[in-house]
Amino acid sequence: MKNVRDCEEYLLNIPKFKKKTLLSDTVKFYELLGSPGKDIKKIHVAGTNGKGSTCFYISSILCAHGLKTGLFTSPHLVSMKERFVFDKEMISDEEFVTVFEKVKSGIETLDDNEKEILHPSFFEFLFLMFMEWMSMKKADAIVLETGLGGMLDATNIFEKPDVCVICSIGLDHTKELGDTIESIAKQKAGIIKENVPLVYWDNGKAVNDILEKTAKKKHSPAYRIEEKNISDFVCDEKHIAFSFNNGYDKLKFVRDLSVNLPTSALYQRINSSLALTASKVFLKEEFDCDKAAKALKEGYFHGRFEEVERGFFVDGAHNEDAVGKLLESVGSIKGKKVIIFGACKDKDYAGMLDLVSKSHYFDKIILTNINSERAVDSKTMKECMTDAENVYVTDSLSEAIDLSKTYDAAVYIAGSLYLVGEAVSIFKTGDN
Repeated sequence: MKNVRDCEEYLLNIPKFKKKTLLSDTVKFYELLGSPGKDIKKIHVAGTNGKGSTCFYISSILCAHGLKTGLFTSPHLVSMKERFVFDKEMISDEEFVTVFEKVKSGIETLDDNEKEILHPSFFEFLFLMFMEWMSMKKADAIVLETGLGGMLDATNIFEKPDVCVICSIGLDHTKELGDTIESIAKQKAGIIKENVPLVYWDNGKAVNDILEKTAKKKHSPAYRIEEKNISDFVCDEKHIAFSFNNGYDKLKFVRDLSVNLPTSALYQRINSSLALTASKVFLKEEFDCDKAAKALKEGYFHGRFEEVERGFFVDGAHNEDAVGKLLESVGSIKGKKVIIFGACKDKDYAGMLDLVSKSHYFDKIILTNINSERAVDSKTMKECMTDAENVYVTDSLSEAIDLSKTYDAAVYIAGSLYLVGEAVSIFKTGDN
């Protein structure tokens, strides 16, 4: 391939000829490539919501401690290259093409029958590219975000990561993971490994019992982080601050950590607290409170309650749990508000809109179509709303943005990461 666009086109066409994916197939193909990056230290992160932010915070903390750190997250907002970060820098075009060709060369060594079985899926291909890149960069540590679930996820091929992290768990991807919180928790618990420390958020008794039972069976030291570990919480329109202590003698900081985050997203208290604890487990006595606090103060994960233009905020909330956390932040901010909402057919858009409507935080609700085959039509979304007062329907995000500008209000764009990516592109190019 000559350029990134050609590589991306190939990757997007993979579903057309990929028949099935098993974790054992991923392992076989990874070994065919020579198991790149196998010996690099790893932190593995799963969860329904917050895992991307948690990965980002962990990576920032490790970089602040001088470790050459790779970060693999998904999905991307605009370019696939966003999924590949090393020492806070996104992969270059040249490196992207190079590692793409390395994985593709492995495919070309397979016969036709092997290709049907072992050809990587879209996500697997990107993950394998990342591991090739990390091997090439000689990384000290890598932070891996699961794509879907945990137990059967392509990132779950390593027998001995250094730390496992499980973030907030809620109902999402129910077709693949099950339609109960317990079934989803079991899938997430699939990343827990023998004798590998586990850091997890307090998700309530049903989920906690599953994670703790799995950890005990795997002889995994388990560290639960709860709201009680967070104190002196304050926020304004640009920042949140709090004091954090994980509550475990084995992980005790030199002092309670004063955390300052350059975001008004209240849910980031959860993700940054998980990141601090996971980093402490990973770094042990080398963990430095000042370096960690500085890393968090300077770090910002794109697409999460991000102000992309004055008065316009984007957030990747795409399930009820995430929308609930978004509304928690919105409710803490004064002034008039408008939301632009778009979603995918396979999501519980009715449930999300019900939360939005019942919050009474928004003076106007603008429904719009996402530029994706998976999108649910804006008119269909309006039909599912019991209270359609102050609800408007648009055909495109550009139209929705134009409409929102006629109101003197802060505008929030949410419902899908596809929508967020589209919004970021619109504001970046100035086509609004």
